[in-house]
Amino acid sequence: MAVVQISKIQIRRGQKNAGSGVPQLSSAELAWAVDSQELFIGNGSVQEGAPYVGNTKILTEHDNILELASSYRFASDDPSITLSTSRALLGKIDEIEVSVADFGAVADGSTDNVTAFENAFTELFRNVDPNFKKILKVPNGEYLFASDLDIPSNAIIRGETQTGAVLNFDTNNIRFITANGSALAIFSSSDRPHNVEMSNLTIKRSSGQTRISGLADSLFKNVKFKGEYALGNGVSSLSSEPAAVSWINENGGFKVTNVTFDGCIFENNSVGISCTQTITADTTVIIKNSHFSVLDTAIYIDGIIDQGNYWRIFDNTFEEIATQAFRATNGKGTKIQRCDFKNCGNGTNSADSPLTPIVYFNQNIDNLVLNCTSNRQQEAGVVTADTVDNVSEVYGSDLTTLINRNYSDIYLSDSFRPVATFSALNNFMTVNYILRLGSYVRHGNLIMSVGDDLSKISVSDNYQYSDLSASSPGGVIMTNFEFDAQLKDNDSDSGIETIVLYYKNPLATGQIGTLSFDVSYGV
Repeated sequence: MAVVQISKIQIRRGQKNAGSGVPQLSSAELAWAVDSQELFIGNGSVQEGAPYVGNTKILTEHDNILELASSYRFASDDPSITLSTSRALLGKIDEIEVSVADFGAVADGSTDNVTAFENAFTELFRNVDPNFKKILKVPNGEYLFASDLDIPSNAIIRGETQTGAVLNFDTNNIRFITANGSALAIFSSSDRPHNVEMSNLTIKRSSGQTRISGLADSLFKNVKFKGEYALGNGVSSLSSEPAAVSWINENGGFKVTNVTFDGCIFENNSVGISCTQTITADTTVIIKNSHFSVLDTAIYIDGIIDQGNYWRIFDNTFEEIATQAFRATNGKGTKIQRCDFKNCGNGTNSADSPLTPIVYFNQNIDNLVLNCTSNRQQEAGVVTADTVDNVSEVYGSDLTTLINRNYSDIYLSDSFRPVATFSALNNFMTVNYILRLGSYVRHGNLIMSVGDDLSKISVSDNYQYSDLSASSPGGVIMTNFEFDAQLKDNDSDSGIETIVLYYKNPLATGQIGTLSFDVSYGV
């Protein structure tokens, strides 16, 4: 159809929201709504060829294109999907993701982002409308914080990638507030921060801390806490040293409990996690699948006697920890399971020169270290001289089981020869061993018990060997092989600290071979 020549264009203007809306316009007539900044053109009549009578909105710079789109339908181009319905595209996009960039955050490493993040927290997680409690996405980039950041209850903060989305706090802190905006000083059992999730990002710091006092029922998942500590840097006091994550429990009504760290990385921090408690209260903290490396102390609890540290610490790796992977001044009920300790408690030394226990419990009630591995026994505790002092992997546990196997060559000797050292500060110890001499095998349980005054040690050896007869070649070899143990002061401090394990493998009846063993012990 040919375009009809237009000899005159008529334009109306007025307020769209002052009356009954835009009136019916004539064909090709324009109307400008000054209050809403919208432009319309008349459709014309059906007789002229218009599909229907009405007005058509013309897009301008003032229009939200997404708001106008109403034809989004899930899988609209797939014939197998027929029951999905059309909906506004804007609603669909808002449903998918909200970014801190939507609130003005700038990831350039120099712009202060405290206001942008807190505005996002307020309008999303403190909004009374549950429809706006979305996941807040943090795109990759470095976000600087020039002062402390307050995170409210119900916040879900998720980085684009763990190493790409970096929150740089330097000397400033992350704190947690309630949905009502209450800070720590006025927390109560009914008004406290809870239900927070942070994941998939890096928190970069120097002395700033993630302070979670009062927080409950929350999750830190795949968060990297990156500091500036290097092995050899001094830590004068664990109770006052700024930790990557820290809290104080001084009121049972809002003690930190039911908080989980899953898949997190604590790297180059003087202290990874620090809890100070001044009340006798039970708490539960889970630390799992996480990696601690290059720290002075990985986890520290400064508590009071008989507090319930019902912490579950499992499937973690602790590597290059100068002092302790875990230290509790008091408390009962901690379970450390299936963790790997490599080069821990050595200062800047290697594992063959340990300085402190890797795990330290001041109370031994129901504190367990189970099915863990450590390279210390092999590096420092398998010896050829009986003058080496022993520093235990775990001090003060009710029970410790280390499942990694340790190895030593066995030689012929008519006199007792040292093969391993253990800590005399454990009251009992079981060495589960396999002795291979020539083609013969003996397996057994060597049980050592130390008297409370560290003056006596008893040794029992329950074993079986491959030959059934003591007079057979294998029986002679295995029954003539003997263990013995002695208590020693090898660090020259006038106190017993070391058990030395010896063996005798007579020249006339023995054969060379190997000894492999794992260890369990407790107090």
